[in-house]
Amino acid sequence: MVLNQRSLLLYLGASLMSLYSRRKFLTAAFFLVGCGYAPVHGINPKTKKLYTSVFVQAPKDRVEFELVRNLEKQFRKNSSNRYLLNYTLTIKEEKGVVSASQTLERYSLFGSLKYSLTDKDGGVVLTNTAKSFTAYSATGTPLATERAKRDAQDRLMVILAEQVLTRISILSQL
Repeated sequence: MVLNQRSLLLYLGASLMSLYSRRKFLTAAFFLVGCGYAPVHGINPKTKKLYTSVFVQAPKDRVEFELVRNLEKQFRKNSSNRYLLNYTLTIKEEKGVVSASQTLERYSLFGSLKYSLTDKDGGVVLTNTAKSFTAYSATGTPLATERAKRDAQDRLMVILAEQVLTRISILSQL
């Protein structure tokens, strides 16, 4: 979990004010701000520059649309299409829990996202695979089960998109 400076200072302030004097709190706050603490996403100029130059492959279905939507939250509007992010998404659904009455109560979704970041000239900058899983309950009505499945797919797309963004962010730091 990434905290910003203000929330970290507020947390420290609440705990320090009850234990120490105001002078010690201000001294600690001064040193914390001076250490150069910054979150990973969005503040580093290199990361911001890379994020604004990535064009994501168009989605083919609803699940891929959720993946692209989560990626484009960080990529924002493209000022230049310097890089292209291609991906291949694979989702496997497996039976999870079978009750004593032999009814299926839980499914697991396993997602694998193979992606590559290429430049305008076709040179591969990054190739990697993001993997994760989630599950959903099959109890209740068919409508409730279908909604739970969609929610699980959406959660899986958030997780996979975060893994891609983290890897690209690390690449921009090099």
